[in-house]
Amino acid sequence: MSRRWTSLLLLTTFLNACMVWRVRPVEQQSVTGQVRVTLGGQIVTLERPSIAGDSLIGDRDGQRVAFPVSEIRELEVRELNAGKTMLAIVGIGITALLIGAAIDRANDPPPPPPPPPSSCGSTCTFSCPLVYSWDGTKWRLDSGTFGGAILHALARTDVDNLDAATVQDGELRLKVANELNETDHLDALSVLAVDHPTDVTVAPDDFGHLYTIGALAGPVTARDFAGRDVGSRVNTADGWSWESAPRVRDTANAADVRDGVELTFLRPPGARQARLVVDAHNTPWGARMLYEYIRAHGRETAAWYDSLNTRPHMARLVGGTLAREAFLSVSVRTSSGWQPQGLIWEAGPEIVKRQVAPLDLSAASGDTVHVRLEAPPSFWLVDRVAMDFSTPQPVVVHDVPATSAVDGRGRDVRLLIQAVDDSSLTLETGDFAELAFRVPDVPSGARRTYLLRSHGWYQIHTVEAGAPSTALLQRVQTEPHAISRISVSMMNDALRALEGSRR
Repeated sequence: MSRRWTSLLLLTTFLNACMVWRVRPVEQQSVTGQVRVTLGGQIVTLERPSIAGDSLIGDRDGQRVAFPVSEIRELEVRELNAGKTMLAIVGIGITALLIGAAIDRANDPPPPPPPPPSSCGSTCTFSCPLVYSWDGTKWRLDSGTFGGAILHALARTDVDNLDAATVQDGELRLKVANELNETDHLDALSVLAVDHPTDVTVAPDDFGHLYTIGALAGPVTARDFAGRDVGSRVNTADGWSWESAPRVRDTANAADVRDGVELTFLRPPGARQARLVVDAHNTPWGARMLYEYIRAHGRETAAWYDSLNTRPHMARLVGGTLAREAFLSVSVRTSSGWQPQGLIWEAGPEIVKRQVAPLDLSAASGDTVHVRLEAPPSFWLVDRVAMDFSTPQPVVVHDVPATSAVDGRGRDVRLLIQAVDDSSLTLETGDFAELAFRVPDVPSGARRTYLLRSHGWYQIHTVEAGAPSTALLQRVQTEPHAISRISVSMMNDALRALEGSRR
């Protein structure tokens, strides 16, 4: 029972002000502080929580209550540690649970420890540089940038909304930090101050192009590939996200190694274009699978990096395969079947990211639009999906460079991030830089949206030992949906291990 709870209540925790994802075991009777649990659509706050048998017990409005763990969909833990708040959110059964069981079963050696002040075990996530906005009183995690750019040849420009950024005395402040087990290379960074009409907002697509977003229409139906009604999960941006149901799947069945959501939207008469707006992010399981792919190169990992960096065309082929397999694909149903429309780019597991997918509806018929989102099972958490049929509005974009940029050692690093020129700011684990931007005044009658524009790449640290897994790597490059099948196979093993631990 103790082993079961250790696996079941692995909590993915934001540590310190930078809110880094980590996984730590919580033994029986060791959940302390204040927790919030989500059961169905209800969120309940408990004081003085503890675990007894198969139940989570705590005080609610002065009364002692208990909830079966099997009914808890999401768990948030709030504790105090050295004056800082730690916040933990985990979808039980999907992320840390599966990672912990997979590692335990495989006896996976942890990655080499990164430099102080941080440390990262084998269950830590790996994604991309983290960016925090100063909201007037504290730093708030606001972006995970250029996800998927895992080597120099795949460096990319990314644009992301800064929802928490607050201007004080004409200045906006950001902090970029590497708190993961990787090396980050930040080549360029600026703030886009976008002025637009007051009745719209602004969001980017996967290429960084900006779109005005008017009144959003939610789906009239939303079902995942298992037939579950998931409308309550994806209708509102509230953190109650759709995710794959954890179950053993048949890797020989093509329909069983992919998962997603099919949605129906009412279509205005004559509408031939639309913009799909998706609020989503990756799970720690998806981030872990990327780590496993890189780790499969074994002692030849460095040579693999060098080879692709000197042959950009090969790097793009590798990156394209990973994107098609692991990112969230968007399709529209037409008379000839599902027509691909694009990808929702990797967003990392740390924070929800809003992305726009422009849709061509010229081949769709009828008064409804059918949309399909698809990816490997348990790779994505989808918070909201909505459609915008409004007419695009004019915007004015101010590309604002940093007026100051100082790293954790007090060095001026502004010249390193001014332009895309390969003169980059390198951040090892624990490194950070604080930046300030002098932004123009908002014109009368306009509304302002701030976005981050960044360019760079990152290199995930793995255990570079042992012979490469040649057969696995060949499968990834040549076999359709190999990433899905490999991930599902590992997930099956993890689920069976958890089931075995209950006996």
